[in-house]
Amino acid sequence: MNSNQAIRTMKKQNGSGAVQFFMMPEIGILIPIVIIMAVTASINDSLLTWRYFSTILTGCIFIGMASLAESLIIMVGEIDLSIGMSGCLAGVICGITANNLGWPLIPCILATLLTGMLVGAVNGVMITKFGLSSWIATLATQFICQGLAVTISDGLTIPIESLGTKVFTRPKPLGLSWLFFVFVIVIIILDFVVRKTTFGYRLRAVGGNKEAAQMAGINVNRIKLLVFILAGALAAVSGLFDVLTSQSASSTYGSGREFRAIICCAIGGISMAGGAGSIYGVGLGVLLFHVLWNCLRLLKVDTNLQLVLIGAILVLAVLMDIQRKRMEAKRITQ
Repeated sequence: MNSNQAIRTMKKQNGSGAVQFFMMPEIGILIPIVIIMAVTASINDSLLTWRYFSTILTGCIFIGMASLAESLIIMVGEIDLSIGMSGCLAGVICGITANNLGWPLIPCILATLLTGMLVGAVNGVMITKFGLSSWIATLATQFICQGLAVTISDGLTIPIESLGTKVFTRPKPLGLSWLFFVFVIVIIILDFVVRKTTFGYRLRAVGGNKEAAQMAGINVNRIKLLVFILAGALAAVSGLFDVLTSQSASSTYGSGREFRAIICCAIGGISMAGGAGSIYGVGLGVLLFHVLWNCLRLLKVDTNLQLVLIGAILVLAVLMDIQRKRMEAKRITQ
């Protein structure tokens, strides 16, 4: 290879590397966040205040925890439509154990987490043992959780002031709720689990190619069951955040959250076909969703138009995912 050929090869590699860099999920999300904030701030500078932006960050934690749960399910090649209502049911259980049974904080939290894990286990068993589609199984548990939440609470709001949890939700560092830092810690731990552990490797392998994973000796059904249980626990944390923040439990919390979680996963670069994705990307996807939503409200954009724009961003996110896969396949074959 002569010097001119070498230079052309280096330029091609550098150009390809630059394209791949900008096609990374995290970078692809940060760019629109910056653009949206810059445009909004040029029209209404309220966005530039830390008080307003910290409100956006704190508001991310509820859909954020549900999105983390949904991301694991999608990465394993399934879907969970019960994320929102399983978190709601778990929150109601927290309210019942605190208000009606007089349990202290730690047992209430454990009961909340166990409720979410139980719902996740039911989903996992129906899918892995009985062969139900995850769409059908989780849609059924969504209705079951909603019905149980309404029945157990009698459709009433349940106060939990007896737990004395205001200390956890009162803004402390940087004007943010302590729960926001819990959310960030969960992101860091989940990213490590997905990228650095054997379980994470098997999770991605099952979502990427179930048959190949089976041939490699991976127990596909066991991995899926564990993922659904873990997702149920994360959904319960989302419901717990609702309860702790509002100092009450209600059967209305978390309604429709599963669809917003799916949107955030798609925006965050989670492959809708399974097997690939970034937990940090999901966190940024949640931030982009909330930045866009709040900026549209700040600019007093019509509510119906807001829905149109959010739907358009979802389509764009999926198209970018398809493009990333094509680029990756092309790079492998070269």
